[in-house]
Amino acid sequence: MTIQLRYPKRISQKEDDEKSKWENLDNIMLDDWDDVASTYVSPGQKPGVFTISDFNFNIPDDARVSEVVIEHDFHKESSQRPIEIEPPLITLMIGEKEFEIYSFINADIYPADRSVTIPLEEVLGEDVKGDDFQIKFEFPENINKNGGLLFFDFVRVRLVFDIKRYLLTSGETNTYFPTEEEPIQLAVGDEFRYSLYFRNVNGVSTKRQEVKINIPEGLEILRYYFKASKINKLTDDDVDEELYEDEFDEKTLIWHPSVRGKGSAAIRLVLKCTSEGLKALSGYNENFGVTPNFYVEVHDKDFDSPPNLFDETTNVWGSELGDDEYYQLMNQDIVIDVDNVSMEFKKPQEKVDNLKEYCIKWVKRELKPKNKFKALDNVSFSVHKGERVGIIGFNGAGKSTILKILSGVLKPTSGEIHTYGTIAPLLELGAGFDHNYSGRENVFLNGAILGYSREFLESKYEEILEFSELEDFIDIPIKNYSSGMVAKLGFSVATIVEPDVLILDEVLSVGDVKFQKKSGDKLKSMMGSGVTVLLVSHATDNIRELCTRAIWLDHGKLVMDGDVDYVCDAYIEAAKKASEEELSGLQLQ
Repeated sequence: MTIQLRYPKRISQKEDDEKSKWENLDNIMLDDWDDVASTYVSPGQKPGVFTISDFNFNIPDDARVSEVVIEHDFHKESSQRPIEIEPPLITLMIGEKEFEIYSFINADIYPADRSVTIPLEEVLGEDVKGDDFQIKFEFPENINKNGGLLFFDFVRVRLVFDIKRYLLTSGETNTYFPTEEEPIQLAVGDEFRYSLYFRNVNGVSTKRQEVKINIPEGLEILRYYFKASKINKLTDDDVDEELYEDEFDEKTLIWHPSVRGKGSAAIRLVLKCTSEGLKALSGYNENFGVTPNFYVEVHDKDFDSPPNLFDETTNVWGSELGDDEYYQLMNQDIVIDVDNVSMEFKKPQEKVDNLKEYCIKWVKRELKPKNKFKALDNVSFSVHKGERVGIIGFNGAGKSTILKILSGVLKPTSGEIHTYGTIAPLLELGAGFDHNYSGRENVFLNGAILGYSREFLESKYEEILEFSELEDFIDIPIKNYSSGMVAKLGFSVATIVEPDVLILDEVLSVGDVKFQKKSGDKLKSMMGSGVTVLLVSHATDNIRELCTRAIWLDHGKLVMDGDVDYVCDAYIEAAKKASEEELSGLQLQ
């Protein structure tokens, strides 16, 4: 499932002398509380009918649209005798098809976000583009004896759809992925592993896929393994049972992945070097294309091969370890499950400088009630073991809030969070340090807060010190450290062990350029070993490089969830209409 949020770019009002005319209707195309559309409605009169269109949905023509969510808000003026008007009839028009649904909650003096959901069948991406997709709003009459103003704040639409999308990778995100400039160095007779990962992201197509593996001369297949698919939601009624199994033909070098519908599968080949030379391996699928070349340079049999760091930082699969049912089960587990989570804060309407002023206002009953602010609004998603998920969004979208909830720093107002395994949050590096203590003392203090024993920290102390590059300053109180030095120490302590889940919030810019490279390599190494990762970053290039999936949040709502490149492209396109405040500090590439 993929979600795309759009505001209309065109609005038209039907002329009718018997109905009240809307003023400033263009304002409903923006979610801005200061600028709204309005109309004066006399007793017994109906507001004018208006239609919105031109949403510029950027989805493939063959995408399957499953539902349309229409979010909107209207309210009446605050007066002693305001109008009384019931919710409007909303008509969704897609080509010649019409779908009618009533909004809810009568117009009140307070704004209230409303949304209605219209389920769809047999609607494709090509059907919702241009003028074929329109939404009409038609209010009933004002039943009060008094006239008054009716305001309309905004309209936006969430399109829920599935697309045909396939991914084929060979471990390119691993720091030690072998390139032509830096191939794996082996001798004749040595063995190495080559893996291909196939993923059907959205599960629209159940057609059997084919992957052609290019293995050059001088390499011999010794054995191969399949990895159990993490998700496979289809049943025997959807596809022949025999097609659930992976198949590999050693003669044609064609692999048929087991996954049908939404899910992933993988094959690992163990190869032996039989002749010298530079070898390039790759995989090809007609719906994806070709993977980057995987290079191996083979020398004579007397060559002293250096460590194969790519193999050393790649997970060993359960099929390689033997028939271990528990391991296979764990490999398919969901490690993070977010179910309809909302987070609400109270925000004062006015600033009170001191207790005396507060007491005076309280006695005079002049204190204004606090506004409720939703940082997260019914957010749901799941993360499977080993996934690398980036969370993006403009400033104030709720990215850091969801990470703090997952880390246990905040408790959600509503909804449920389930996490499994050990979680290492890197939210504010150095949080928990006592600035009057030395760096050495803070290693043990911060480590204790993270749950490490003193014995463990003592055994790892020299490793922490070496990685932090603070040997000459470790006995100095950290109140004399720069912010970069504190961050270095915090990063070194937090990453001394590999957790099941790693949560990162803007920590890729730790320290100087040299340490950024060093910390980045450490994180990539942890990712390459199968650690599940949730990453928030203001830089989309970091998200693209380190993640395979992206979740886009906007004003606390989940806008899109899917393939990292697809989501980032849509996010960057939406940034063209964002405010300077929303874009401050973001790096969009």
